[in-house]
Amino acid sequence: MAAAGIAAVVYAGACAYLWKEQRQLIFWPQAVVVRTPADVGMEFREVSIPVGERSTLYAWWLPADSLQTAAAVLLYLRGNDGNLGQEVDRLQALHRHGLPILAIDYRGYGRSSGPPPSEAQIYEDAIAAWDYLVRTQGVAPGRIVIYGHSLGGAVATELALRRGPACGVVLEGTFTSMSEMGRLEYPWIPVDWLLHERFDTLNKIGRLDLPMVFVHGMADREVPPAMTERLYRAAHRDKQLVMVKGAGHEQAMPMAGEPMVKAMANLARACGR
Repeated sequence: MAAAGIAAVVYAGACAYLWKEQRQLIFWPQAVVVRTPADVGMEFREVSIPVGERSTLYAWWLPADSLQTAAAVLLYLRGNDGNLGQEVDRLQALHRHGLPILAIDYRGYGRSSGPPPSEAQIYEDAIAAWDYLVRTQGVAPGRIVIYGHSLGGAVATELALRRGPACGVVLEGTFTSMSEMGRLEYPWIPVDWLLHERFDTLNKIGRLDLPMVFVHGMADREVPPAMTERLYRAAHRDKQLVMVKGAGHEQAMPMAGEPMVKAMANLARACGR
């Protein structure tokens, strides 16, 4: 009985720790931005986007290579760790599709000011970036493609429900929900009872009436590829699935090749209508 009592106390303590520290377990921001697009020869401009009462988002604007007005503009929403400096190579690969890109760091990440991140706050940051494109840059909502990688895919889905209608949404390496990810990591913990940072993309995806592209690396060891397949099945209307052999969590889009080129071209054409 003593051993059982000790085990119960330890278990309760573990549950309390996960409940209290879940934001620190989900969000891994870094302050120092060590790389910029200039390091790989890309033209870019630093942008400051106001959000909240006293905070700003640090962002990069990567113009299109062509002098002609692009049919679409990409709003790039990143994952949960590091900062924009870690996205340089991915942004370079994405930029090869010929579209201008606005990429942001959420509050608490990199050079963005503000409090530590949370689910609600990151949604607000994405809305601020959208409003900057529409209200400040004069981009029509129907020309915006929302691109989300990993946790950014959950943010992209929420943004598409709150603003728009956008031209389309691209989800790369996105999980179904944070609770399902939590159950994979902590199968012995009642995650659903403890979690308040939920990022429940699976329950939202069917409410979107937009063209969608789903991309996932089949060698992804962080987010199971089956999660993207479930998101794809739950989505409506025009949708495309690109499963990339041999690609890990960070490599699906850069390694996707011709299927990704076609998927992005189809979206761009839809934006141009």
